[in-house]
Amino acid sequence: MERRHVVLVTYGEPPSPAFGDQLAYSWRILLGLTRKVDAIPRPLLPVIALARAWGRRRTWRAYGYESPLESITEGQARGLEGLLAEAAPDAGWRVHVAYEYRRPLVTDVLARIPADELVSVMPLYAADSAFTHALSREAVEGVARPVDVLGALAPEVLGRVSAAHVLAHTADGWQGPDMALVLVAHGTVLDPPKPIDTGREATERLCEAVTRELAGHFGLVVNGWLNHTRGGRWTEPPIDRALAHVTDAGFSRVVYFPYGFLGDNAESQLEGRVALEGAPSIEARHLPCLNESPRLLAVLAQQALEWAGARVDAELVPAAAERHAAAEAIGATP
Repeated sequence: MERRHVVLVTYGEPPSPAFGDQLAYSWRILLGLTRKVDAIPRPLLPVIALARAWGRRRTWRAYGYESPLESITEGQARGLEGLLAEAAPDAGWRVHVAYEYRRPLVTDVLARIPADELVSVMPLYAADSAFTHALSREAVEGVARPVDVLGALAPEVLGRVSAAHVLAHTADGWQGPDMALVLVAHGTVLDPPKPIDTGREATERLCEAVTRELAGHFGLVVNGWLNHTRGGRWTEPPIDRALAHVTDAGFSRVVYFPYGFLGDNAESQLEGRVALEGAPSIEARHLPCLNESPRLLAVLAQQALEWAGARVDAELVPAAAERHAAAEAIGATP
């Protein structure tokens, strides 16, 4: 049996607000990501890393927050492996988890996979950019074995998956002309100091796809960006202005959906919570990210199968996903 491996990749946000974990995470992001955008003088890096770590620790502790990203990613790996094994049992599928900014790193996981077995890396990000899929491509450049890095899902495909997710979570009275839908993604600098693909256009295409699918189910659909405050002009409107637009338009009930993330994290959960606290006149339903959504896992499985050239019934993976989705809706185990 020729075994096939898929390595799922996320940033690797630490689960707890422990200062040491947050400092290591902030330091690696500064070195591996932030300096690609802005030429920060090296002597300032420790100061910035310390400030970010203290800030995250303080905010997380104030809200009693712990990140679920690690457990979500592990759940995605188990669900994906199950779908792949059902669709192509002769392939001996193994799905692993790796992180960009803490161990196990992508290179750590690849080193443990036999060199004669097929492997692909699947970055779990909604849009392809220098801050997402490009990181995985760079990570595998020096690996002495063939490794394929799979691209982002097409906006139309992810848009349909996201729309079905939203409708499933709002069917109990949170749809209709008196309801506003606020779509949320991580913002980015509009004019970065260095030429770089920030992912803005890809994220906007995804937003347009989700909006097309859902516009008829809500009285208003708006996009809001989770922006930082430094580094230049950022994407507009920021989330606080998007929420203000909703209230100005006369809506008091809001569905808040962080479409720009495939797994819940501090940005999708905690920053959303803080933003909604700034609009106390709004009654909001804060939806989870796609996480272990059976529909998301189905399209990820299809992507992996196409990569591997596996010969399977084209309807098998979607059918399995629908069965799991039905069981999920009634709280059962398929």
